[in-house]
Amino acid sequence: MSLLENKDVYGILTMWAIEKTLLDLGKPTYDKVIDMLKEEYHCNLTDCYKHPEYLNAILKKLPDDSSVAIVVSITNELKEFLYKEPIRRFVEAIIPKDQTKL
Repeated sequence: MSLLENKDVYGILTMWAIEKTLLDLGKPTYDKVIDMLKEEYHCNLTDCYKHPEYLNAILKKLPDDSSVAIVVSITNELKEFLYKEPIRRFVEAIIPKDQTKL
C-alpha cells in the first residue's frame, strides 16, 4: 500500500495545508479561526478534513479578502494531490459557493 493510499494521510495533508496557510497569514488569523472552530463546532483543525463544511462556514465569517486568500492558499498547498478524490472533495467543499474560480 502506498503512502497516499492510507486514508489518514489525507487528513494529515489537509490539516497541514490549513495550518500552514493560517500561520502564513499570521498568528492572529490562526488564533481567530481556531477559536471560532472551538466555539461554534467544538472541534479543531484535525476535524476539518472530515467536516470541511465547518471550515467553510468559519471562512465565510472572515473578511472576504482573507477568506479567499485562505482558500486559494490551501488549494495551492494541496494542488499536487488534487488527483486524489478525497483531497479534491475537501477543496471543493471549502470553496465558497459564490466563487466560480479561484
